[in-house]
Amino acid sequence: MNKYNFWSILPLLLVSLFTQGQQLPSSSLNPGQLTGTLVDSLTSQPVPFASIALLSESGTLITGQTTSESGQFSFAKLSNGSYGLKITYVGYQARTLSGIRITDSQPLQTLGTIRLKALSRQLNEVRISTRKALIEEKADRLVYNAASDLTNKGGTAVDVLRKAPMLTVDVSGKVQIRGSSSIKVLLNGRPSGLLARNLSEALKMIPANTILAVEVMTSPAARYDAEGAGGVINIITKKQLKGSNGNLDVTAGNYVQSLGGSYGFKREKFGLTFSGNTNAEREKNIAEMTRTSLADGQATGELYQRSYANNVSRGWFGDLSMEYAFDTLNRVNFSMSSWGGTWPGSSTLYNRFQSINPPVTQEYNQVVDQKNPFGNLEWNLGYTRLFRKPKQELSLLGQYSYTFDNTRYVSNQFDLTNQPLYRETSTNLSRNPQWTWQVDYTHPFSSNGRHVFEVGAKLVRREVSSVYEVYHSQFENVAQLILSNDRSNTFKYSQQVMAGYASVKLTNRKLWTLQLGTRLENTKMYGQFKTTIPPFQVDFQNLIPSVVLSKELTTQQSIKVSYTQRISRPMIWDLNPFINASDPKNLVAGNPKLRPELAHLAELAYSVTTENGTYVNLNLYRRQTANSIEDVRTVDNVGVSTTMRQNVARNERTGLNLNAAGEFGRNLKVNGGGELYYAHFNSPSLGIKNSGWLWQVNLNMAYELPRNYSIQANGMYSTGWILLQGRNSAWYDYSLAVRKEFWDKKGSLIVGVNNPFTYPFRQKENTQSDTFRAHTANQYFTRSVKLTFSWQFGQLRNSSEEEVRKITHDDARSK
Repeated sequence: MNKYNFWSILPLLLVSLFTQGQQLPSSSLNPGQLTGTLVDSLTSQPVPFASIALLSESGTLITGQTTSESGQFSFAKLSNGSYGLKITYVGYQARTLSGIRITDSQPLQTLGTIRLKALSRQLNEVRISTRKALIEEKADRLVYNAASDLTNKGGTAVDVLRKAPMLTVDVSGKVQIRGSSSIKVLLNGRPSGLLARNLSEALKMIPANTILAVEVMTSPAARYDAEGAGGVINIITKKQLKGSNGNLDVTAGNYVQSLGGSYGFKREKFGLTFSGNTNAEREKNIAEMTRTSLADGQATGELYQRSYANNVSRGWFGDLSMEYAFDTLNRVNFSMSSWGGTWPGSSTLYNRFQSINPPVTQEYNQVVDQKNPFGNLEWNLGYTRLFRKPKQELSLLGQYSYTFDNTRYVSNQFDLTNQPLYRETSTNLSRNPQWTWQVDYTHPFSSNGRHVFEVGAKLVRREVSSVYEVYHSQFENVAQLILSNDRSNTFKYSQQVMAGYASVKLTNRKLWTLQLGTRLENTKMYGQFKTTIPPFQVDFQNLIPSVVLSKELTTQQSIKVSYTQRISRPMIWDLNPFINASDPKNLVAGNPKLRPELAHLAELAYSVTTENGTYVNLNLYRRQTANSIEDVRTVDNVGVSTTMRQNVARNERTGLNLNAAGEFGRNLKVNGGGELYYAHFNSPSLGIKNSGWLWQVNLNMAYELPRNYSIQANGMYSTGWILLQGRNSAWYDYSLAVRKEFWDKKGSLIVGVNNPFTYPFRQKENTQSDTFRAHTANQYFTRSVKLTFSWQFGQLRNSSEEEVRKITHDDARSK
């Protein structure tokens, strides 16, 4: 029995206690009896613990009781006369029956089945005026409530993730959790092809104003996939409210343009929502690199390059979702989404290479036209079965997605008099169908949710094909292209992951909570090539433990310790040996010999919430990976570098996180955080060690002004990061936005500027090994201004019914 049912029957319990001392007539003189059964009008399922009041003919309360678990009730020892019943239950319309007569000729009255209708109220409009705290802590995650941030409009998911705790997003859009880019990113609790291939580019397709919250999990529970050494990010989008409503958002700027919106309606049983977005984002940068080739510690040559790139990435995203409730316990949902676009990488490049022995000088200009058209179509079908017991749930999920991901480039080299020297073209056509089946079951041992058992299984099957061809010219005949057989091939790859998990959460009266879980994953990978390269096959198992022990010290303080393991499996583009030679002096290739890496994570956290609502979280952590997958660059004696990922290092990181949020007065909200950590790399096979102390800090402020104006500022500073073969210099990012609301707060205009006093932003990188040392100076042009118009329209209505639940990996409902 939940707390709502308790308060609904409390008056009847008091009446029963009060009337227990009264002497009732003997059954021989009062043989009357009144019985019946309550059921849901839609499901015909019993309604347990409903309140039944027995009334006299004048409407006076005689006594009361609650229905049994099967929905039955019975009043006995009734004298002749006329009676009434008043039936109430939270979430249902109250019902009153009258004129029920008990007579000598008919002492037994059987009312049979009595149906109760779910309660719903029609309102002209519902406006949500309260906001959640910007940062919330749950048992295994920190939650950034993006919807509570005043100016999360006009940007993309990249801008939202910059404000989330424990995340770092650099100037190029690369996302990391505590320095690790090996992250499992979910959309509404589900894996998405949209976020798998190129995370930084994919995030730019998701409008910021559609995001409800971002969950950051550094020690995920057992029900989550073990993929992602750094942890899990779950991006939760806003749900469709009951009624017919929608929104339109238009953004114009010198670096970003977008048009998007959504419309949907939801009734008692059926809901339909459509959302779409198209965007264009400009990326402009200049890079200068000086690299010295080494042999036995001595310089053998020097390469100087200066590149200029000015590209506009375009993308679109559309989603159609439907949900239907057969009744209050059985619901299904279906969604179809599609996304696509192109990520160009065109550039102009000046090259000068000078070797010492023998003395040779190469000097030329290069123009590269590179495109990456892509697309995806994804279907999801889910079924949820709820039970009468609160928080008991069975979920089934089926998912199919199909992705095409093509890369093609044309590279032309010219001498300094603009005469053609060399020409090369390449195509890499990739197809990736994927099937997923999943079942999850949650069983609470107590109605208050303190003791919960979870179990589930999952099967993922991926089939990938990649056909790549390279055509190049001869120096004596630039116009004619011939096939390069040694650089062309067909690569087919399959991956199957079978997983099962079980976990239990136990909480005692002293508010100690223990979450124990284990996940067993079996991974099979197989790859074969059409020519030359031998096939490979990998089969391995991982038993992943998950332990979280927490204690509520007071109502405002808690402490938590946790341990888990995470896996990072190489993706298809990591394994594919295709060589991208769009820059012939800097080759990038996949490595079919890569094996998954296993990371160990341990954390100790303390959090406190003050009386005025200020929240502070301190987190001491350590992450250790023995066979870390790292980018390794080698340079030959003619100045050509090859970058390939390898399992060659031990990666350790120990640090302290601080996250805080609070309100100062009625109008000012502040949140931010920082991190101090020590990173250490060690690769005995390469003879490389690299380590150092680093730190970073971010701050976000929002202030509400009179007349529906508001202003927000945010900034981030990092001392850079350490790599296996080098280190980057410090970087920073800051922005300012002003919003004006109108049309009774249904419309708004937002003016935002990014990095207004920085043009361009400069960052340096130094890398080295026994075959080279290099210095790179990058210039990023990020100063921008944008104007966003937002409009919300339609009417909403509120209902006591729960939303149709989609099947997710999220265990928040069991907290």
